[in-house]
Amino acid sequence: MTFTVSESPWVTLRKGDPSFQLQGDFTVANRAGILITPDCPRNLAAAIQHALAKGYIECVAAVPKNDPTYMWETLRKDK
Repeated sequence: MTFTVSESPWVTLRKGDPSFQLQGDFTVANRAGILITPDCPRNLAAAIQHALAKGYIECVAAVPKNDPTYMWETLRKDK
């Protein structure tokens, strides 16, 4: 039996990782987030907020390893 293994073209970034935030001249923005719309029932919104606060739900972003902003932010953070 033969297996072919290839490296994933994606990298998963978590909140707190050096490249999770994008930096502009005057702003900083997260690559990913959770939006709770006004239409969401209050009990569900409260449960989601609780789960986020406890760490049961996390914000993650999947970006290509060759994404220019990911590569640039990684290089900037290494200095």
